Amino acid sequence: MAKSKTLYECQHCGMQTPRWMGKCTGCGAWDSFMEIKAAPEPKAQRGVAASDRVSAGATPITAVKEDSFIRFATGEQELDRVLGGGVVLGSLVLIGGSPGVGKSTLLLKIAANLAGSGKKTLYVSADESGGHIRMRAERIGALDERLLLLSEINLEAIKA
Repeated sequence: MAKSKTLYECQHCGMQTPRWMGKCTGCGAWDSFMEIKAAPEPKAQRGVAASDRVSAGATPITAVKEDSFIRFATGEQELDRVLGGGVVLGSLVLIGGSPGVGKSTLLLKIAANLAGSGKKTLYVSADESGGHIRMRAERIGALDERLLLLSEINLEAIKA
């Protein structure tokens, strides 16, 4: 039989800790911890690796139904392939890389592709002027009336 463990639980927020504390670090309440007995931990099975055990809640991957997502193409085949067929509606994709590798140019091209397909598109830049972005857009053929440009760093102004 496994030994039961003693825990202390805050009566205000439910935070549990193995030691009694005078002040709860979760909610700031003073003298709110009460001793509780935790359920005993089961003894480890000897000779059976954790990877060989199957959880009662585990399901074979072949029995799991696929989620369906609405995707839209960016107009850049390689990026669409990397994203599994395009951008998932409502998702966020983080584009990273060293300075000068072309992140802004790629995103401007994608924004122009979306605008060219009839979608009103907003390109927000926090570190480049509108004139600088316009020069790049001319160079890569990304000028479109449906491509809106905003040079802003304040999130409230961007949302407005």
